[in-house]
Amino acid sequence: MTDRPDFTESSTLVPRGAVQLEAGLTVSQPNRTSGAGRSTTWPELLVRYGLASRLELRVAQSLVTSSPAEGAGGASTTGASDLYVGVKLGLGAQRGARPEFAALVQATLPTGAEAFTDNSTLPGAALLAGWTLSPKWSLALGIQANRVTGDAWEVAPSASVGRTLTSRLKAYGEFYSLLPVLNESGATAQHYLNGGLALLLSDRVQVDARVGAGLGGVADRSFIGFGVAIRP
Repeated sequence: MTDRPDFTESSTLVPRGAVQLEAGLTVSQPNRTSGAGRSTTWPELLVRYGLASRLELRVAQSLVTSSPAEGAGGASTTGASDLYVGVKLGLGAQRGARPEFAALVQATLPTGAEAFTDNSTLPGAALLAGWTLSPKWSLALGIQANRVTGDAWEVAPSASVGRTLTSRLKAYGEFYSLLPVLNESGATAQHYLNGGLALLLSDRVQVDARVGAGLGGVADRSFIGFGVAIRP
């Protein structure tokens, strides 16, 4: 199972010895009051490798293109974001009402371009749960806690409902929040709704599309994305 295209990470690991590549592109429109311009993130490359039956290694890298705000002069800026590294640990399969559980230990390293780096290592962790409710319905829950800058942290709860439409086509709908904690900068919470489709082209190739919107406040106004996952 892929971690794309929803925000909630999958509780499923890739098999031992297997490599899975997931990549995509997301275009985000900022809140009108933010003073920022459109941003494009690509290729959103996530490499997943099964180190053991219950242990997965994860490395991700993206480029970001930031455009000037509407009506503002200047050129777009493109550069690498900070490198992401992590491990996912399987904590047990689903048994009746008990979900499949997994945990993530992760961090971003200050390797990015000057315009996009956080200039420090930012650790985080997540607990993930997944249920197969029926042959057609599934539910995934996640909660992450990540350091975002300095001594500030962010908690990100999420819930994603999946629906199998055909043997090769699945849809999902999702809600997630970004909640600042231990933050003295006055940052406020962001809330998002999104949904999308994932289509299996073969047993080893999946393509996806998604669209989402922020629910007022300082959240991004909207975003749209496309992606692919391949298990060579």
